[in-house]
Amino acid sequence: MRETLHNKCSLYADNYLKLRQAFKWEYAENNRLGALLYTMEDRPVDVAGIKGCRELIKANTGIFSQFKDVTNFMVSVMLSLKAEPDIKIRDAIRIYDALKEEGFHSSAYLVLAAVSIAFYSEPEQYRGAVARAKGFYDAMKAEHRFITSADDYTFAALLALSDKEVNPAIREIEDSYLWLKEEFRSSNAVWSLSQVLSFSGEDTQAKGKRVVDLYQALKVRGRKFGLYTELPFLGIVSLLAREMNTVADEIVEVDNYLKDIKGFGNWSITAKERLMFAAALVCDDFLADVKKGTVEVALSNTTAALLLAQQAATIAATSAIITTTAASSSST
Repeated sequence: MRETLHNKCSLYADNYLKLRQAFKWEYAENNRLGALLYTMEDRPVDVAGIKGCRELIKANTGIFSQFKDVTNFMVSVMLSLKAEPDIKIRDAIRIYDALKEEGFHSSAYLVLAAVSIAFYSEPEQYRGAVARAKGFYDAMKAEHRFITSADDYTFAALLALSDKEVNPAIREIEDSYLWLKEEFRSSNAVWSLSQVLSFSGEDTQAKGKRVVDLYQALKVRGRKFGLYTELPFLGIVSLLAREMNTVADEIVEVDNYLKDIKGFGNWSITAKERLMFAAALVCDDFLADVKKGTVEVALSNTTAALLLAQQAATIAATSAIITTTAASSSST
């Protein structure tokens, strides 16, 4: 394993074990995600900071606020990584309210959309981003009424923060969807995957082929990537400017590394979920190195966009898993 990737895996393992000890009653996926978010920033976890941000959320929201629901922990982690988290949480709450006024429905996914706008744009851009997010979402809904839902809110917000125009972007997403639907069976997951691929300017078929090549390369190595909540993340990894067999080899290496960490064995996590986190670490290591090494503005901006999309895809996938788990627990 490359030294930088090994160091990232080691930091991730340490971060996860610290969170697992400090937040014993959290969903395991939350601790895995929190560790990943800190690792992506190349930082050891700040347990006190996370707890402090939970108190900030509590102090700024009502008793039934969605900010206190399933996304509470991950938003607390994200806040703890920001300067002036007290300002950011207030901004996120105002943006959440503005999104609802624009016509979005209250949900955990809308929290993530609001947080994305608050964290990755400037205050003077908030109102425009909210309106553009609604424009993207409405266009998605018009294209696919039955598979476009609240879990698309985050990507609508991310597209709103890009320099893409609504109609050309939606046409590109639809082209990818039609191409990939021939390969993967879940309409909803393929729709989200197509949104992820829109962050790249490559030809539709070229992007789609890279996804299929990576999926098959992992399958040949005995690793079957998840085709539901995990699938959009495969799109992020496939956009790496590397040969897909090399990427697959590294994902398998990291997967083997994680398997030996308490909390990542076969009794604690599904093989498909663990593979997603392995892919996240490989992707982050490569993108971080490229971003550090490039002086070309275009490449730097593209890399930054992919890093943002990677984080959003991982958070969205993890949120979906946690939401499903919470619903299952409440029903029993």
